[in-house]
Amino acid sequence: MGRPRLLLVLLLLLSLTLSAGAIIIKRFSQPQPETNIIRLMEGPRSVYHLPHYIALALGFFKEQGLEVVLENTANEQTLLPALAGERADVALVGLEQAIYSRADGLLDDVVAFAALTRQDSHFLLARKANGPFEWASLKEKTVIAGWPESIETVLLEGLLRQNNIAPYREVTLYTNIPASLRIGAFSAGSGDFIILAEPQASMVENAGLGRVVVSLGKEAGPLPAAVYAARTEFIRKNPVALQRFTNAVYKAQLWLAHHGTREAARVVSPYLRDMNENLLMRAIERYRAQETWATNPVIDPERYNYLMDLLDQSREVARRIPPEQMVNNQFAQKAVETVEYVPEKEKPRWLERLKI
Repeated sequence: MGRPRLLLVLLLLLSLTLSAGAIIIKRFSQPQPETNIIRLMEGPRSVYHLPHYIALALGFFKEQGLEVVLENTANEQTLLPALAGERADVALVGLEQAIYSRADGLLDDVVAFAALTRQDSHFLLARKANGPFEWASLKEKTVIAGWPESIETVLLEGLLRQNNIAPYREVTLYTNIPASLRIGAFSAGSGDFIILAEPQASMVENAGLGRVVVSLGKEAGPLPAAVYAARTEFIRKNPVALQRFTNAVYKAQLWLAHHGTREAARVVSPYLRDMNENLLMRAIERYRAQETWATNPVIDPERYNYLMDLLDQSREVARRIPPEQMVNNQFAQKAVETVEYVPEKEKPRWLERLKI
C-alpha cells in the first residue's frame, strides 16, 4: 500500500472514531428521560394511610401517567435505608424518622415533599376508665409506650410536660417492649395505660381490655406526621414524575373529603384484607372525626417547627433541622393550584363518559 493511500485510510479511521465518539458523548450528555415508574415503599399496611390506598385503588396515579409499584416492609426502620440503597424511589414515613436520619447523618439528603396526614395516629387507652379523663390520673401510674424515639412516646412526653407531669419521674413509661408484644403484655396485666393506633385500639376495646380515653393526635394538635420522602437527587432528576405523584395524592385527599366512611372502606378494603368491615369502618370514622388526614399535601413550616420542638424536648434528635432543608413544598403547592376534583354526582354527562 502506497504512502498516500495509507495516510488516507488512517484519516478515514480517525474520522470514524471521532464521529462515533461525538455520538456517544452527545447521547450521554443529553438529559435522560424521566421515569414513569415510581417504586414506593411503606411499612405495614395501615388504615392511617387511607388516602394513599384510595389513590392506588381508584387509579389516580395511572391517570397521571405513572405506574406506582408498592412494596410493604414489616419494619418501618427499613424504609429510609431502602431510599439510601436505591431500592425505593419514594418512602411513606413518619416525618420524625426522616428528621432523625438527616440529623444523625445517616441519610443527609432525604427531603419530605408531600403530607398524607395532619395528626398523629395514636390513642391512650386506660385499663380502668372511671369518669372523664384527666392527665393528673397518670401520676404514679405505668404506661406501655413505643420506643423512646417513636413519635407516640415523644408526643406523650410533650403532653405530660404541658400538663405539669414529669415523664419517667411522676409516671413510668415502658419503652422497651417490642410492638408485637405490647397488647399481650397489657392483657397479661402490665401497665395501667397503653398507647395504640388503629385498628389495635378498637380491637382492645372490643376485647374489653381497655378503653380509649384520649387521642394523642388531637391533644397535640396538627403536625406533619406521615409524609412522602425522597432523596434530593431523585427529586432533581424527576420533577415531572413527582409532580404527577403529588397530584394523585391530592386528588385522593379531595375524594375522601367528598365521600363517606362506608364508601371509603369499600374502596380500600383490598389493601386492608386483615380487617373486617366493621372494624375498618370504626377505625376510619375515629380518624375522620378528629381530622387525622391532611386536606392537602402542603407541609406547614410552622407545624414542622412545632414537631421539631417536641423532638428537641425529648432529647432524641441530634440537632435541629430547619424546614427549608427538610421540606420541599413546590410539588404540593402546585398540586393545590392545579388539581380539581368534581364529585361524581356533580359531573356533567360528557365528563362521566371520559371517566375523569
